[in-house]
Amino acid sequence: MDLSRRGGSRLRLFVLCLLACLVILEFSMRGPVRELEKDVRSFNDFVSPYEQTRAWISGRDPYAPAVLNDLWPTPTRPHFVVTESLDGTLPAKRGIPSPYLTTAFPLLLPFAVLPWKIAVWVWAMMCVLAVFAVAWAVIHLAGVRTYSSMGLIIFISVLLLAPVHTAIATSNIFTVAFALGMVATFCLTQNRSRMAGVLLTFAIALKPTVALPFLIYALVHHNRIKVMSSAITTGVLLLSAAIIPQHGRTLWWPSFLANNQRMFAPGAIDDFSTANPLHFQLVNLHVALFPILQNRSFAQVTAALVFVALLSLWLRAVRRNRHLGLLDLAILTSASLLPVYHRFTDAGLLLVPVVWALREMNEGGELKNFALACLLLACPFLIPGATILHEYSGTYETLNQLSRSRFWEPFILPHEAWLILLICVVLLRARYLVEATSVGEG
Repeated sequence: MDLSRRGGSRLRLFVLCLLACLVILEFSMRGPVRELEKDVRSFNDFVSPYEQTRAWISGRDPYAPAVLNDLWPTPTRPHFVVTESLDGTLPAKRGIPSPYLTTAFPLLLPFAVLPWKIAVWVWAMMCVLAVFAVAWAVIHLAGVRTYSSMGLIIFISVLLLAPVHTAIATSNIFTVAFALGMVATFCLTQNRSRMAGVLLTFAIALKPTVALPFLIYALVHHNRIKVMSSAITTGVLLLSAAIIPQHGRTLWWPSFLANNQRMFAPGAIDDFSTANPLHFQLVNLHVALFPILQNRSFAQVTAALVFVALLSLWLRAVRRNRHLGLLDLAILTSASLLPVYHRFTDAGLLLVPVVWALREMNEGGELKNFALACLLLACPFLIPGATILHEYSGTYETLNQLSRSRFWEPFILPHEAWLILLICVVLLRARYLVEATSVGEG
């Protein structure tokens, strides 16, 4: 009997290793390979912060479209960069110069001092390493042995989600900010509070919207005083470093505020309303609410109220049961996608709910049904669903008919936003069941 069990275990491990190799191949083709192919056109999500950091070093305005055009890293610029920087529509149409805070520039300095062709390769490797760091951190947070069957399943799931592929293929800063937040949370659980504070500050400096769930988690954690003291100290040093090159030179705040206003204006690239032809790329709740409410302010207020309600329910459960675990982080990562601007790449935060669900399914406890529901709701994120629906709506008759139905804009096209909301509700219900069980046992 023992021999048959060992044989079965080895066979399962072999199959999982084979599957992991195939998934790594898919991950490589859909992520890093696509990213490096874009170097020919010299346009991805990293080119803007790269050039903005170079502008920051020289004391020029890092948020001025004309400066971005002047400092473009290759002799051949995309035609739209030249024309749209001259007429001032570059921020509204392309989202560049990117609205990253100046605190990100000191962290990007090691890349900005490199020539573009080298920097883009180094950044590609950094993004891939960041994904592996996320896998390592989430495996340890799940309390799973790294080289176990469950550890391999979690590793495979990290590499399977389409938002991760898209983030790497577009050279988006999301992967690095996500990795910093995950490793910071791991350090927090290991009582390395000061290191957690430093890493959390770096994540906030790079992309505050991605760092939000990890910040909330740290603020509720019992080691929050040590974490926040370390974070504040690091933040002051980082802010000082960001201000020094600009001291007495170009005033960049007006450009920063003007760019943000243009990017989120009706019909602009970051607008959640149907006036923006690319609104389907967003996953925040606004994009699903606007077609129903038909009012931008109502959509913003409703999304904020939904997030406040979810956060209040979670805090109520935490107050009764102070032990924070992977389930709490899963709730925060899913809920934080709803109230503020997030593109499809940021949906990689759903890795945390997926890993929690996989662990619960493996343990087979009373939360197994909630875990199964969570996995089913997360399955559509294995593909870029909204993009596929949009691109093929005019090709296939069935999709063409659906695109003309009244359910297309409020439910079908923004289905990812609704799925995220449902995942959060399922996780909250599971959290309250855990709380009720702990109270009953007490």
